[in-house]
Amino acid sequence: MVDKETTEFSRGSFKEKILRQLEENAAKQAETKFPDPEDFERPSRSDSEEPERKIEPRKVDLEPFKLPVFDFPAADENEAEPFVENENLSEEGDSLRQKLDGMVSEEIQNQDIPPQFSSSETKVQDEKLEQEQFSEKKESEKMVKHQPSRRTSNSSKKTSYSKKNKNKNKNKKKKKVTAGKIIAVIVVLLVLVVGGTGWYGYNFVKSGIQPLDSKNATAKSINIPAGSSSKQIGEILQRQSIIKNGMVFQYYTKFKNYSEFKSGYYNLAPNMSLSTIASKLEEGGTEKPVAPTLGKILVPEGYTLTQIAKAVTVNSGSNEKNAKTPFSEADFMKTVQDPTFIAKMVKAYPKLFASLPTKDSGIKYQLEGYLFPATYDYTKSSTVESVIENMIQAANTQLTPYYDTIAQKNLTVNEVLSLAALVEKEANNDDDRRNVAGTFYNRMNAGMTLGSNLSILYAEGKLGEKTSLSEDANIDTNLDSPYNLYTNTGFGPGPVDSPSLSSIKAVLDPAQNDYFYFVADVTTGKVYFAKTLAEQNANVQKYVNDKISS
Repeated sequence: MVDKETTEFSRGSFKEKILRQLEENAAKQAETKFPDPEDFERPSRSDSEEPERKIEPRKVDLEPFKLPVFDFPAADENEAEPFVENENLSEEGDSLRQKLDGMVSEEIQNQDIPPQFSSSETKVQDEKLEQEQFSEKKESEKMVKHQPSRRTSNSSKKTSYSKKNKNKNKNKKKKKVTAGKIIAVIVVLLVLVVGGTGWYGYNFVKSGIQPLDSKNATAKSINIPAGSSSKQIGEILQRQSIIKNGMVFQYYTKFKNYSEFKSGYYNLAPNMSLSTIASKLEEGGTEKPVAPTLGKILVPEGYTLTQIAKAVTVNSGSNEKNAKTPFSEADFMKTVQDPTFIAKMVKAYPKLFASLPTKDSGIKYQLEGYLFPATYDYTKSSTVESVIENMIQAANTQLTPYYDTIAQKNLTVNEVLSLAALVEKEANNDDDRRNVAGTFYNRMNAGMTLGSNLSILYAEGKLGEKTSLSEDANIDTNLDSPYNLYTNTGFGPGPVDSPSLSSIKAVLDPAQNDYFYFVADVTTGKVYFAKTLAEQNANVQKYVNDKISS
């Protein structure tokens, strides 16, 4: 049996094999190099005892031989013809090819049986042939320069150029996108940082301005040394747990133009605002520490003793609703009517109480009008007596500059306070107070009564209470009481409330006018003055009666 591979063996392949072997043998013979006789050194006679030998070069006659040229398949249309070295072929090469072809054909014809090759041998031979063909192609590629056609070169250049451009454009786009993302991230981060910093700074300053503890009114005695700067004061207040932040205090006081802080001891509480603390520091402290305050008592201008008795029970210094003091209304009223306490005060403040009315004079309360309206601190050691004495001391302090003036005008402190108490309730501003005081003096100088409704309301126990306009207008002018200034001349037995310093000044320096009457609008409080009774009746009808009926 003849294998398929054996049958596929063609004459052409056998022929090509023989030709290739012949070419290789010829190439080997051509590359053979004989040694040059001059390359060998002749040994000296002294070194060698052997006789000289003459070496004649061997002559080999070689026929001129040129490498055969093989026919390669035609080049593609798009490919350029290969450049082949040894373009001129000799006629001897063609004759040699013909001789070889003839020898091969005769040899095949003489063989009756085709040569049998095993499949393995055939495979080995094929592999060898393929390797040899591959090596020949490499050699031919070295010897032959393949020139591609213009179409392929141009198209390849264009495609490579377009690919490069596309890659460049893609890279540029990627770089632009990446740069844009980086810039966007940086911008977002900057916005977040700036916004966060601003928000933190705003909250930091806002919280620093607020009181440390709005519910804690417990004061501490704080010493501010002489020459302390706002920065040092802020540090002291922060260290003593009075404010939240000393740096905020420093910049706040500079921004609000607080300056000239004074040294001394101050009673400050955590519920105080920065503005309150700064104001106190400008006022000045005490040389020695004073007991810290637990709260405050507010006595408004024009309050009566019964109203003040209620006020001392309320801690006005606390932000808590209905915050109370340790004092009661009953204890206050009992103390202000105690003869022993009153005698003690008269002895302590002789000028203030020089004209104090006696108990049997028909007055309601001896100390009515002698407690000055203001705000008072109380401490842990404060008592009802000490609180009342502080109010009396404040009245004495305010009147001390005017004692001589009162004496020069032939007035007493009790008269001034009694008239000032009426002025306090009848007028709302300094000009009206002076005109009201001048009108009262005109009436008294003319032998008329003061004709004030307020004294009758006080005698009835209604002054300072909530009353209707009708009750205020329809008073009993025939009431049997020393406080009835419609029937009794003069200043009255005593003050009906605690007047302000402005009303006291108005009584000591009244306006010079020709008025004998005045009435206040029951809705607006504006005071209208009149010189005659007819004008007064018209004003009363217009500003009182008509508005009450409507």
